[in-house]
Amino acid sequence: MNLLNKTKTYLVGHMQYADGRGWREDVEYELEKLNISVFNPFDKPFVKDVDEGEETRREVDRMMALGHYDGAAEKMKDIRIHDLNLVDRSDFIVAHLEPPIASWGSAEEIVTAVRMKKPVFVSMEGGKSKTPAWIMGMFPHKYIYNSTEEIVDIIKRIDNGEVEVDSDRWRLLREDLR
Repeated sequence: MNLLNKTKTYLVGHMQYADGRGWREDVEYELEKLNISVFNPFDKPFVKDVDEGEETRREVDRMMALGHYDGAAEKMKDIRIHDLNLVDRSDFIVAHLEPPIASWGSAEEIVTAVRMKKPVFVSMEGGKSKTPAWIMGMFPHKYIYNSTEEIVDIIKRIDNGEVEVDSDRWRLLREDLR
């Protein structure tokens, strides 16, 4: 059926206080096989990209440690604007969260997507039972999973028509307009 052909997704999760590359690479590999465009914040798709890699993180950390708050704020404002733009451009969101570790960018990206009523698929490190209570009230818990592998599986099942899309959250354009 290939229902999700030519759709777009953004990968939300830790970058500052935990490694966020591995799971993103795995999800990107699987979803690109379905012809889904994957926006990975480690590899921004803009013509004039803003870097959000490890070196940028170290630079911001150095600025903060030295009290150069204006520089850190300017760098992060640019990153924030680009990342939220990718949430706007996405048809759905895939996120991986580690509940004990704060991830403020992830929180804002998820809140933005929820307010737009986009489908947000979240995997919780340690399993769904570790989901912060606040998140349970943000969107239907059927979108919370034990792992990114479960998310990829459900997306594949949606793509092939085995699972029906939730019309309240999915707003897919006709394929010829994607």
